[in-house]
Amino acid sequence: MVHVKDRLVVRSLFRCLSGLVFQHVVLLLTHFNGAQLQKTGPPEPIKVMVGDDTVLPCHLEPPMDAVQMTIEWGRPDLNPRFAYVWHNGQELLGDQNIAYKGRTALSVSKLKQGDVSLRLSKVKVSDNGSYRCYIPRQSKEYFVELVVGAVSAAGISLAGLDKSSSGVVLQCESKGWYPEPEVLWLDGEGNVLSAGPTETVRGPDDLYTVSSRVTVDKRHGHRFTCRVQQNIINQTRETHIDVPGQSQLICSPRSVVALAGDNVILPCRLEPPISASSRVVEWTRPGLDPEYIHVHQDGKRIYQSQNPLYNYRTALFVDQLKNGNVSIKLFSVKVSDAGRYKCFIPSLWKEAFLQLTVGAVSSPVIAEINVTSSGVLLQCESEGWYPEPEVLWLDSEGNVLSAGPTETVRGPDDLYTVSSRVTVDKRHGNRFTCRVQQNIINQSRETQIHVPADFFMTSSSCSASVTISVLFGLMLILTVVFFLFGN
Repeated sequence: MVHVKDRLVVRSLFRCLSGLVFQHVVLLLTHFNGAQLQKTGPPEPIKVMVGDDTVLPCHLEPPMDAVQMTIEWGRPDLNPRFAYVWHNGQELLGDQNIAYKGRTALSVSKLKQGDVSLRLSKVKVSDNGSYRCYIPRQSKEYFVELVVGAVSAAGISLAGLDKSSSGVVLQCESKGWYPEPEVLWLDGEGNVLSAGPTETVRGPDDLYTVSSRVTVDKRHGHRFTCRVQQNIINQTRETHIDVPGQSQLICSPRSVVALAGDNVILPCRLEPPISASSRVVEWTRPGLDPEYIHVHQDGKRIYQSQNPLYNYRTALFVDQLKNGNVSIKLFSVKVSDAGRYKCFIPSLWKEAFLQLTVGAVSSPVIAEINVTSSGVLLQCESEGWYPEPEVLWLDSEGNVLSAGPTETVRGPDDLYTVSSRVTVDKRHGNRFTCRVQQNIINQSRETQIHVPADFFMTSSSCSASVTISVLFGLMLILTVVFFLFGN
């Protein structure tokens, strides 16, 4: 009887347990059929930087095991559209877009909890777009927007001087941004400065390079900021520059004149004086190649960049650099040294120009004296002038005489030879001057000659003899004519 009762109890327990199991299975199925796809996390787009890894969230709610489900992650704008496919516990890579090969994955452990989020590694700019999370069994889909960004540091350089405003032109550039950023300039107090339009170039990698220029002066202070920002990805990069203050670089406003073979100083200074001992000082001659005639850096001359035409012919006053004297001395000046020179101090972004005029002179010689029927012919010649000079003749009282045109010849050394002739008589006196002058270099050379009085008597005698001979000839002709016609 005891055994029979035991069997009855076991049967009752089995029926009870069977009912409980059935109810639990029905409950699970009910939950499965009612599960919804949901994106976890904030509702805004997922933002990620190029090169980083990210997760595109998607979740079954309420949670359930999705290991044996089919899960599709795709981008509708791609062909093929699939970034990743999971089917019955394994990856399906046959239809995967090649752009995502080796860069996408699901977490099996998280699939068991209904987390079907996609992990995307080494993000590229081309990954930017809308992604669809889709489970075919449920005909449910959810979209996730991925915003990819790229940033880089900005750099400021001194681009030049604005002579019209006495300002300094600053340039800021930054490469490798996505999406396209904007550039702002700020003064020392954080105020936005008015700048020129931003130049933007999009490269073959879809990344943007931006550059911007602004002109600043002492009103804006000495510290300036270039800020590059992209509001969509909430990224900003900035850099600063300190523009030195008030000293101006002043060179001679007048042309410096030197004669060939001499030494000359091209004067230039910082005013008010500040030390240039630790600064780079560059002297150049625009138009030469290379243009550098002297570069002073780290307390010494840099020979590598110097134009060979100036080798061992230039020097700074090194002991005076501390007083702001950046003048240069040029030795053994040549005619070819004439031209425009620039002094530039990069750390201050100060530059100034001056003109060097080179001259060459020589003494004239009165090389020829001829007695003619109309007077005495004098010739003056002078070789080796630069620039081209003019020739004047003067009488004993300093009056300019009327002479023939000056003959000028320019030699292969660029030097000029000039010659001039004049005919004088006793009315002009006995002493004559040949003056050769060049007003640009303010140089003149002259020589004198004394013509003896008998030279003029000789010319007068010759003239009288000619007159008598002519009269005698005319009388002879008249006599012959009279004789012939008289008969």
